[in-house]
Formats: sequence, C-alpha cells, structure tokens
Amino acid sequence: MDLTSIVISVALAAAMLFLLVRLPLAILGNLRAGFRFRQGLAQTLDQLRLSRMLGHLGIDRTQYLHEQSSLSVRKHMTRCDGCTDKQQCDEVLASDAPADAASLGFCANIDDLTQISQR
Repeated sequence: MDLTSIVISVALAAAMLFLLVRLPLAILGNLRAGFRFRQGLAQTLDQLRLSRMLGHLGIDRTQYLHEQSSLSVRKHMTRCDGCTDKQQCDEVLASDAPADAASLGFCANIDDLTQISQR
C-alpha cells in the first residue's frame, strides 16, 4: 500500500466515524425539537375552545395532536380563534348533553372534526 491509499483510507474511516457519532445525535435533536413543538401546540390548543370541543365530540386530544398534521391543527386553531360565535360555543360546551353535528353548525371546524371523530 502506498501513502496515498493510506491517507484516503484514514480520511474515509474518520468520515465514517464522524457520521456514526453525529447521525444519532442529529436524530435525537430532531426528536426533541419535534416533541417541544408538539408540546407548544398542545399548550396553545388548551387555551382555545377547540380543546373542549374535541372532548365534547369524543376526540382524544393527545391522539388528535398525534395523528393530525401540524398544518391541520394550526388551521383548526386559527378558525377557532377567529370565530364570531364564541358565546354560542360556550353555551354548547357548558351543556352536559353531547350535541349532534347539526346543532354545532356554527363551528367553523365542525366538518373536519366530524370526519376525525368518525375514524
């Protein structure tokens, strides 16, 4: 073996070692960042009526956050935050009897949430 082959082999071995160490660290960092993002999403969701509406429709909040894309969750949260029927929503959510989809027609998210609850 000549010197060039040895240098290239050492360089490749060093690169492989770097990747072997760095790749799992990058994956763990991404998992932690995703977890923090989902926690922030959950905290924001808890501040909206949407969280109570999920429970009212029998949708598990944790499963909702896990299965729905963050884009869909953000869209639902934006619709809920911008809703003009908050008084009516509070009245429906305060009642103990589960409301059917027809009586929740005022909700901007009812179509999406009904589809989610049927799955």
